[in-house]
Amino acid sequence: MPSNMKKPAPARSARRTKEKRGRDPVKSKQTILQAATGEFCQHGFSGARIETIAAKSRSNMRMIYHYFGNKEGLYLAVLEAAYARLRSREHALDLDRASPVDGMRALIRFTFDFFAENQDVLALINSENTQKGRFLRKLPNVRAMTVPLVDSIGILLESGAQQKLFRRGVDAIQFYVSLVALSQLHILNRYTLSVIFDEDITDAEWLRERRGHVEDVLLAYLAPAR
Repeated sequence: MPSNMKKPAPARSARRTKEKRGRDPVKSKQTILQAATGEFCQHGFSGARIETIAAKSRSNMRMIYHYFGNKEGLYLAVLEAAYARLRSREHALDLDRASPVDGMRALIRFTFDFFAENQDVLALINSENTQKGRFLRKLPNVRAMTVPLVDSIGILLESGAQQKLFRRGVDAIQFYVSLVALSQLHILNRYTLSVIFDEDITDAEWLRERRGHVEDVLLAYLAPAR
């Protein structure tokens, strides 16, 4: 080949083959899920755009459809991953081995902190509520992964009642719903509450006091009658 002639550029198909071989499917799916979580949190299911998710994850729409099938499949994967994150961290508390009071304190503190630190999960849950849970109904595994938590709370309540540390008759689901409500309301209403009370309820010191208040309220509810 004459010295003044340029070497031919590698074929596009060869480049694609090399990229495909070098791609890590697990990492690619995780990157897409991360980008999709942000998009669904900000815009909800209806407003989210696959094109935006592809751009933010540096992937392409064909890859997204290959991994998740369609937009709904991607949303379901994001929703399930959010609940799995919550449940796996709850499981790590090892409540079944804890004493009743210590176990409840650990659960209360964890739940309060989790929603403060994982507001994407909170946004997804609220978005799903606006859709009346129609997508969550398609994820029976989410219901199944919640059963151990309810069982653990029930064990703590029963053990606490037997040791006369808790009052009898507390329903595990009712208790957990109250815990979740007390751990979320100040986040969901932070702007309006800050305005009407003329106090920044996102302030670290205010949140520390709120966390202690929630713990005191719930443990006082559990205390046996004197």
